[in-house]
Amino acid sequence: MMKKTDYRKIEILGMHVDNYTVRESLLRLDTYMSNSVLNIIETVTMKQLISAGENPVIRDCLEQADLCIIGECEILLETGNGAAQRMREVREQDFLCELLKRIVRTKRRVFLIAMTEEEIEHMQEVFEKQAPRFSPAGSFPAESCTGDLDTMVNEINGATPDIVISALNSPFEEEFILSHKDKIGTSIWYGIGNACEQIQGKRQMGRTLKKLALRGKLRHSVSKYQQKMNEGKK
Repeated sequence: MMKKTDYRKIEILGMHVDNYTVRESLLRLDTYMSNSVLNIIETVTMKQLISAGENPVIRDCLEQADLCIIGECEILLETGNGAAQRMREVREQDFLCELLKRIVRTKRRVFLIAMTEEEIEHMQEVFEKQAPRFSPAGSFPAESCTGDLDTMVNEINGATPDIVISALNSPFEEEFILSHKDKIGTSIWYGIGNACEQIQGKRQMGRTLKKLALRGKLRHSVSKYQQKMNEGKK
C-alpha cells in the first residue's frame, strides 16, 4: 500500500512516477532553482518505461530523479488516472511551456543538449514559439564528443547555466547523468523526452500508429509484471 504522503504518485512496473499538477510541479521547480546541488527532472515516456524493465540504468535514473513528469497521456490512461485536467496538461506539455516562460521572465541561464546540432536547432525553434524571447546561454551536440564525455561536462559548466534542458536519447542520457551528475555545476537537469513533438501537435499517421504500438507494448509489460507479482505471492 502507498504511503498517505505519496497520493500524487502512480505505480507502474514496480516504479513510482509523479502525478502532480503543473502548478504543484512548478512549486517544486522553484525550490530546485535555489538549490546548490543538481536536481534531476525527467519526462517519462512509454518507451522509457518499457525499456526500464530491461535496462537497470534507466530504472535507476528514474528512481533517483527528484521529479518525474508524465510525458504521454497513454501512461495516465493505462494506470487509470485519466482525469480531464491532467490529460490536457500532459497533452499540451504545459509544464515545459510554463517553465520556458519562467526562464524568460526571470532571465535564467539555459544550456541545451541533444544528440545532434540539428536537434538543438529544432529545440530552440520550438522553444522560441512558446517563449519568443527565449535565448540559451549555450548548447552542445553529443555527436561532437569523441569518446570522452567530460568534454560535455566542461561545456555545460563553462556556460554557468541555471538549468540544462536535454533531448538526449535514452539510455545515453541516463548513463551520462548517473556517471557525471556529481560533476555538473547547475541546479537542474531537465530531460524533456519527446516533448518537442508533443508541443508541435503533429498528427501524422506514422506517429499515431507508433504510439498505439507503444501503448500495446506497455500494456503487455504491465500484464507480465502483474502476473509475475501474483506468482510470487503464491
